[in-house]
Amino acid sequence: MVLRALARGRRHKTRAILIAAKRAESLAPLLAQFPQDTPVYAAGQAVMDDIAGFHIHRGILAFGERAAEPSAETLLAQITGPARVVALFGVANHDNIGGVFRNAAAFGAAAVLLDPTCCDPLYRKAIRVSVGAALIVPFARLAPGEDPLDLLAR
Repeated sequence: MVLRALARGRRHKTRAILIAAKRAESLAPLLAQFPQDTPVYAAGQAVMDDIAGFHIHRGILAFGERAAEPSAETLLAQITGPARVVALFGVANHDNIGGVFRNAAAFGAAAVLLDPTCCDPLYRKAIRVSVGAALIVPFARLAPGEDPLDLLAR
């Protein structure tokens, strides 16, 4: 569940959570894992659908603040010892980005590197498909013209 990943990963700050009123009781233990100053609002399904502009079938929306992205070199310098690093080039489909992040988490990747043409792993659809892994697995974008093989070799 994406909300569980958001609670577990503290890289990105959660600004507010909106849940369907009918889910408030069942989600209470999970919502208690967020910092106490995180506002949690409950609303009826129709209100939630109006806010989102489409039917929110799971009844959960969260608003977060994106953490600053490190450079690829900085991210790789933080890794100690042998590690799995996934490098993506030209992946423009959010479903595919989400799937790669989900697999990167499953296989214990230490980082994901994205070239400048890859789509945003923090787009809502990518986060959903990744089942929240995009919120947890560290990633960085290669600078235009940056040589990924040279970077990895260093």
